[in-house]
Amino acid sequence: MAETIVVQADGKILVAGSAGTPSTYQMAVARYNEDGSLDTSFGNGGTLRFPVGSSKSFVMDMAQQPDGKILLGGRTWDNVSGDFALVRLNEDGTFDNTFGTAGISRIATTETEASESIALLDDGTVLMVGYKDDNFTVAKFNADGSLDTTFGVSGWVVLTYDDASSFADDVTIQDDGKIVISGFALNGDNRFQIAAARLNADGSVDNSFGTNGKVIFNVGEWNDFGEGVSIQSDGKILIGGHKWISNVQERHDLFVARLNTDGSLDTSYGTDGVATARLVDGANYSNGMVLQADGKPILAGYTILQGEINMAMVRFDTAGNLDSTFDGDGMVNFDFEGREDYGHAIALQADNKIILAGYSYGGGGSEFEIARFLNDGTVGTEDFRNVEFRLYPNPAKEQITIEMSDASSNYQVAIFNVLGKKVYTSEIQKVGQIDVSALASGTYLVKLNSDNKSSVVRFVKQ
Repeated sequence: MAETIVVQADGKILVAGSAGTPSTYQMAVARYNEDGSLDTSFGNGGTLRFPVGSSKSFVMDMAQQPDGKILLGGRTWDNVSGDFALVRLNEDGTFDNTFGTAGISRIATTETEASESIALLDDGTVLMVGYKDDNFTVAKFNADGSLDTTFGVSGWVVLTYDDASSFADDVTIQDDGKIVISGFALNGDNRFQIAAARLNADGSVDNSFGTNGKVIFNVGEWNDFGEGVSIQSDGKILIGGHKWISNVQERHDLFVARLNTDGSLDTSYGTDGVATARLVDGANYSNGMVLQADGKPILAGYTILQGEINMAMVRFDTAGNLDSTFDGDGMVNFDFEGREDYGHAIALQADNKIILAGYSYGGGGSEFEIARFLNDGTVGTEDFRNVEFRLYPNPAKEQITIEMSDASSNYQVAIFNVLGKKVYTSEIQKVGQIDVSALASGTYLVKLNSDNKSSVVRFVKQ
């Protein structure tokens, strides 16, 4: 299961998470060339899988140092308790023996810790956030993998929310070095709320933020989950996640909330400080967020509707509206070959193409999955591996043309809207023209099937 992604300066793509059976999960990382093929110069033919101690182990976040070394932040878990674990690899995927013990730093305590995110600081030290005994927790590591005991209390900061358990999920660093943490909390009424905190660089609480350095709030009617945090160029804070709508079909909507620098909601953004999106009339879950250089945030996650699970993305403009320049309506709902596709991480290439990573399940087990999108949210056929047809123009107003690379077979064509409803069917062999003038403006999926082959591409009806 892929949890995190980094695009290297040379364009190669690192994806990390866990691999194995539920009882034997180990840390796992793979590196891809820019064209999507495995980089066989990395690890063992492009992949690396290893345990941390005798417990199950998971990579939850990743960063790459300026010298090319790779930091994997994660945790161990023995079904009862866990520890923070930080691993450093050389650029070729071998363990960096100058870090921790044989490349691994595992901080074992009598308490239970779970790490969710890391941040690499300019001086080579590393922040790791998560939760210790169900409280927001930050640990700081020196560049050699030891705890930085000048930070907080002997290297640790634990933040508590009154009458609530809290779970930190992401961290980012302001230009002034202050540390912003986001996540969610479960209060005494069994209600999940968005939670955030800000620390000074030394680990002390920043009392200029919220109340005693912390904020906790809801944007929906009940359970809300903060899953990602970013800082705008003006210092305002974006928190992305999903909020509960209804227990029917586990309905959730995606959201981005914007906070002023003091932790209050910026009511000039979206509706009363919150931008929302609903890709499907079912479950819409967020797992990560990236902020473009132009200030537009992109949420990444997945949707579930009537058993169909698809990768998903949403982009908002700087005012908190859905960005209509992104796949026509600001939303992308992506299926690959009818599998279950879970989006978990997002990153931008230097050319602003978007890399979405997660895992795909097709009945025989799960696999790492990465997809590349143009910055307008569309997928060109050159960005698909094993796609056997070309569709143009895209976007289209009146007609689309489909050209098959294989002229020997007949293909069944089906077009679906974003709610999964089939709006068109036909059959083609080599070339087919489809009149789309009667379709409403928006995003559609074109799916072709022949025997046991299936391919999907997305197009936008203008």
